Amino acid sequence: MRHDAGTGSSSAVTDDIVDGTDRTADLGALEALYRDRYAPSVRLAHLMIGNRARAEELAQDAFVRVLPKIGTVDNPAGFLRTVLVNLCRDEGRHRAVVARHPQRPPDHAPPPGLPAATSAVWLALQELPANQRDALALRFYADAPTDEIAKLLGVRPATVRSLVHRGLTTLKEVVDRD
Repeated sequence: MRHDAGTGSSSAVTDDIVDGTDRTADLGALEALYRDRYAPSVRLAHLMIGNRARAEELAQDAFVRVLPKIGTVDNPAGFLRTVLVNLCRDEGRHRAVVARHPQRPPDHAPPPGLPAATSAVWLALQELPANQRDALALRFYADAPTDEIAKLLGVRPATVRSLVHRGLTTLKEVVDRD
């Protein structure tokens, strides 16, 4: 890469060229995707993992991982969702390991401004097994069809239906109990 003499900054002409590829179009596509899908991505991640700050980090990580392939995928929003769900599932596995070796209590606080009834549902949702919570978040928040949820979670469609059914049953029991 060429540098301007005396300033140490790279030339504007070569900034957008990486490995001989013009990245301007990719950056523009990522910017448009970010504007359109950032907030819904954070909300989906928040529902899946229960921690707003970590959800924001995972959403940002998902956009970073999408950039190298954004010019080659047919459905960047779908690819982003797949990347985000995989990151959330990785986070869930990490949490399982941390839970076996606790150091501090987890952050399961509901998002600010929720009514009391919603807070009860939020807390009950956090008590569900990760696979049930993920299936419910994808079904009812992301409005994803059974086949897409199955693909994202790496299970059969019948398993998705079972996870959703069991998750709703458990949520009802917990909310009715409180």
